[in-house]
Amino acid sequence: MSRDSLLHNVAELVNTQLRPLVEDIDRKGLYPESFLRELGKIGGFACVGSQEEGGSGLGLATQIDVLREIGKACGATAFSAWCQAACAWYLHQTPNESVKRYLPDVLSAKVLAGTGMSNTVKHLADIEAHLLQAKPADGGYIVNGMLPWVSNLGDNHIWANAAQTPDGYVMFITGAEHEGVSLIECPEFCALEGTRTFGIKFDNVFVPHEDVLAEPDQFEDYIKIIKPGFILLQNGMAEGIIDDCLKEIEIANVGSETNYFLENGIEELSKRHHTLLLKTKKLADDADQNQANMLETLQLRADISVLTLDAAQSAVLHAGAKGYLMSSPVQRRAREAAFVAIVTPALKHLLKEISELEFMGSDEFSI
Repeated sequence: MSRDSLLHNVAELVNTQLRPLVEDIDRKGLYPESFLRELGKIGGFACVGSQEEGGSGLGLATQIDVLREIGKACGATAFSAWCQAACAWYLHQTPNESVKRYLPDVLSAKVLAGTGMSNTVKHLADIEAHLLQAKPADGGYIVNGMLPWVSNLGDNHIWANAAQTPDGYVMFITGAEHEGVSLIECPEFCALEGTRTFGIKFDNVFVPHEDVLAEPDQFEDYIKIIKPGFILLQNGMAEGIIDDCLKEIEIANVGSETNYFLENGIEELSKRHHTLLLKTKKLADDADQNQANMLETLQLRADISVLTLDAAQSAVLHAGAKGYLMSSPVQRRAREAAFVAIVTPALKHLLKEISELEFMGSDEFSI
């Protein structure tokens, strides 16, 4: 399947199966499981996997474009799809063949998957303590601890986590069916309720070596490989939200003279968006070759966060009083845009890492 035909099929599926559910996803916390599984059936998660792995080999940039198509309709579902795609990316990049047995089913969405790496990514940036601890055991590790928020979960889902060991960090796949794993309800969010987000408790959970994505001696090299893709895939969610904000601004501009006095108008926002789309494509292609520049990747993600906020606020202002109705798409987009800027790596997190890399005067990757 070509990139264009895949995106055409994804757009059609979004319009027929996702758009009718958007209000219930946003207002009632509906989890669009059937849509995600249908997306997997048409190859919507297969881009990051090679054909030998059960994927399409279309690459990271095309996977980002798929998430963008979803984000045009629903930022929450684009985030759930990001979780699935991120887990597939981890499995594609692991040096350990045994754990790759999960990959074909994740690529096809026969198994739905999440990513519980927020705490680890923040810990490695010296933002918070590591919350999962692992001790070596016969045949694997024993993991204990609790994570507050992990998304795209369910009783039959799997997800990726990392735990701190006496020798570093181990990253692994686990699931709710494993003994000692508990899913805990989270407080209600202002948006993104339809993403099946839970706290996770690990109580003496055994993780066998065959479920390990990266052993402690592999972790540093592995996190350097997966982190650019982890970040760049989030751009798809943001790009789709921006697309829809631009569409709403165009609609609001019809017959309006006063809108042209507002800052962040359609021409300026569209120009910024086009520039960031080109950068995303380049860096995604580089990440596929394990050559993405980390400083550029972080700066791009920060720039997209700011643009998403600007576009959403502008859409509200262009819509005027109509944009203040709960039923208005721009009201939902404002809440989704805030999520883009606070989900790990949050804008403040990105700016911290950018500052540190610039201070070192190096484009070298640091974890």
